[in-house]
Amino acid sequence: MPDAPDLVLALDSGSQSSRALLFDRDGAVVAKAARAHQPMRHPEEGAVEQDPVDIRDCLFGSVKDLLAAWGGDPARIAAAALTTQRSVIVAADADGTPLKDAVSWLDRRRPRIDSEPWAPLRLGLKVMGEDGLLPRLLGRSMPRLWRERAPKLLDSAHWIVPIEAWLHHELCGHMAVAPGGLPGAWPFDVKGRDWFDGGPMYRLLGFERRWLADVVEAGTEVGRVHAAGAEATGLPEGLPIYACGGDKQAEALGAGVRPGSAPGAAAVSLGTGSSICVVTREPHESPTYKWVCNAFVEPGAWTEEYMVFLGMWTVGWFAREFGRDLTAQAYEEGTVVEALLCREAEAVAPGSDGVRSWPRWAPGLQNAHESGTWTGLRQNHGRAHMFRALLEGIVLDLRRGLAILEKGTGERVTSLRVGGGGSRSDLLVRILADATGLPVHRPPSEELAARGAALVAAVGGGVHPSMDAACEAMVPEAPVTTPDPEARAMYDRIYKEVFAPGFGDLRRIWKRVGRRGR
Repeated sequence: MPDAPDLVLALDSGSQSSRALLFDRDGAVVAKAARAHQPMRHPEEGAVEQDPVDIRDCLFGSVKDLLAAWGGDPARIAAAALTTQRSVIVAADADGTPLKDAVSWLDRRRPRIDSEPWAPLRLGLKVMGEDGLLPRLLGRSMPRLWRERAPKLLDSAHWIVPIEAWLHHELCGHMAVAPGGLPGAWPFDVKGRDWFDGGPMYRLLGFERRWLADVVEAGTEVGRVHAAGAEATGLPEGLPIYACGGDKQAEALGAGVRPGSAPGAAAVSLGTGSSICVVTREPHESPTYKWVCNAFVEPGAWTEEYMVFLGMWTVGWFAREFGRDLTAQAYEEGTVVEALLCREAEAVAPGSDGVRSWPRWAPGLQNAHESGTWTGLRQNHGRAHMFRALLEGIVLDLRRGLAILEKGTGERVTSLRVGGGGSRSDLLVRILADATGLPVHRPPSEELAARGAALVAAVGGGVHPSMDAACEAMVPEAPVTTPDPEARAMYDRIYKEVFAPGFGDLRRIWKRVGRRGR
């Protein structure tokens, strides 16, 4: 009698690339592969779009590459689960064929208030002004934007769905999304973990119920790989696919941050968008969106998340704009420019010799005029000071978010688990520990979102009997970086005396600069 399947496949589609990782029951990575997406497209001012077919082909191609490199029997794979970047929106026809490029979460376009057809709402939005919280929230709805700029698209659309749902459809024929795959402007009841039955949200956001994918609870089977999916990936036809959810929530699970486990732990993601989140058994929603409440990748749990928009993207931007002279050296050393900049910044003492950064290259929901800011620059400062100050600013902003989350949820955080590409930097992890005053656990691999998806697949596919058992077996112990007392005291002063109050002082400047720039 053949042995029971003992491996699980994690599918992870992010902003820059799609990856496939094969895990054994003990959490070891048996094989992995990745393919980079085509560059994002910018067809008009503020637009950020991606080709969904390219994303699919990269994801499916990475599975083929993995199977070829591994060379084992695919019948050993018990199940798979998919996690993706969030708030990436696909409009498709009845067959699932995309009608245009997918709209990225980085897209900055907003509909004009005057384009709102319902007169009472249009009047209310005008009274609030385009910088008001509600107009800005509603402005993130793609149907509202398309109603103004591409009405024929809405006439042709059968589906308006997250990229997660569309990839499920391409793999197993079911247009379905996990509750954790629906951050953003959707008519979605976070507490109820399903679409609203009706009511004002559909009218406010411009959605029609017929466009929406099925919601399948995390850990529940979405479907099974169909014949076309098997041919495109090399996976066995009939392999079960389990619902997971968004990549940030999957990262938290992959780091072992979940209700009832690792008490006092919060998850930090140092990705394109950097965030800190806690996981709770009850949803805690912020009416003013100081944080965002999302469904977790386990039933009956939620994440409360504070986001530094464009966190590590800003680090890449700095490398492109100010580190071009390091490109050849990085190539020769087989590394990246960001790593060489970190090496330079290590020579600068904590506090960056008085240089401070507020890394708001993209504004949060509280202030429409926020922008990236350095202060304290003098003639003796150079690139290393600015770069270290940028890293410190990102971490101090996450510390600000930590205080907001603790106050809003009643949770007391005593340790951090860190993942994402930025966690490869020893310097950044050191700053995270020192500036928050908390021990930072850094798992051996930054591929935590994939590990989270693997945990979901392991429980769904019967490799482990429960999530408790899966985490016990598959989440490895992580080395700990503890705060340096002297650096911690310095960062504490900087945060309390300069960084936190600086938001209030800078808001007035940002507003004047923003209005003048229009």
